[in-house]
Amino acid sequence: MTIGFIQRQTCPLCQARDKHKLCEISFREQRLKTFLEEFYQGRVPLECFKSESYRVVICGQCDFIYQESILDRKGMQALYLDWVDHAASLQKKQQARASLYRKYAGQVETLARVLPGRPHQNRILDYGMGWGYWSRMAQAHGFDVVGYELSARRSAHARSLGVEVIEALPGEGEHFDCVYASQVFEHLPDPLNSLREISARLVPGGVVYLRVPDGRGLVDRIERGGWSPELDAVHPFEHINCFTRKTLTAFAARASLKPINPPLRLNWGNLWNGIKREIADRYLTTHLFFRRD
Repeated sequence: MTIGFIQRQTCPLCQARDKHKLCEISFREQRLKTFLEEFYQGRVPLECFKSESYRVVICGQCDFIYQESILDRKGMQALYLDWVDHAASLQKKQQARASLYRKYAGQVETLARVLPGRPHQNRILDYGMGWGYWSRMAQAHGFDVVGYELSARRSAHARSLGVEVIEALPGEGEHFDCVYASQVFEHLPDPLNSLREISARLVPGGVVYLRVPDGRGLVDRIERGGWSPELDAVHPFEHINCFTRKTLTAFAARASLKPINPPLRLNWGNLWNGIKREIADRYLTTHLFFRRD
C-alpha cells in the first residue's frame, strides 16, 4: 500500500489561508522516530515518510491549531486498522478502574438534566463510539442509544455488549435528541463538515456534547520548549486538530450550535471536588454542551 500525505492549505475551522508555523520536525529526526516506533510498536513504515515533516500551525484569523500535513485516505486506513494496537485499547477499557465508569455515569447523569423528559424519551447518537462502553452506561440509565463507529472491529464488540450499531448516518432530519462525541473531532480531516452532518440530524433544540483534548497553553509550551511527546493534544498522525475552549465554541457556532451550561451536579459527600469540576467544565476545559438553534 502506497501511503502519502495531504497538505491542508486552509484552516479547517474558518478556511483562512493565513497561518503561522508553531513547529516542524522531519520524520527522520531521531526523537520523533523513537516516539512513533515505541508508541506504535514498530508497525509504522517510517521509511516511507523520509521526505515528510510533522508540522503544527496556528490560524492567523481564528487561532485554531492544526497539523498542516496529514495522512491521506490510505494512510488513515492503515493508521486506524493496522498501526493502532486494538487489543491494548480494548484491554484498557476492560481492565479500567471504577473511576472511568463513574466518570461515564456522571456524564450521563448530566445529560439527563439537560435533555427534556425522561431518559427513554431521548434518542442519543454515540458518534465515534469506540468499543461501546459509554453507550452501555447510557443504556443502563434508560436512554435509547445508537452507536456509529467506522472500525468494524469496535462495532462488532459494541454489538456483543448489546449496543445498537448503525453502519451509516441516516438522511438529514429529526433523528436524534442528542449527539455525544468524545475524543473524536481531533482525529477528523474535515471536522466542520462532520459536525454539520450530525447537527443536521438533530431535532430542533437538540444537544451536542463534545469532548476533545484540551489545547490550552499549548502555544506557550511549544514556544518555550518545542515539541515533546507529552503534548498529546497534537499527537502526530492522530490528533490533527487541536481545540481550546475558544476555538471549540467558534467551531460549533459554524454548525449553528450555541454553548449551554448544564445544571449543577454536586453531592455533599464530595462537595469540594464537585465544585472544582464544575468550575473547570464551565470555564476552562474542552468538554462543552451545545444546543442546535
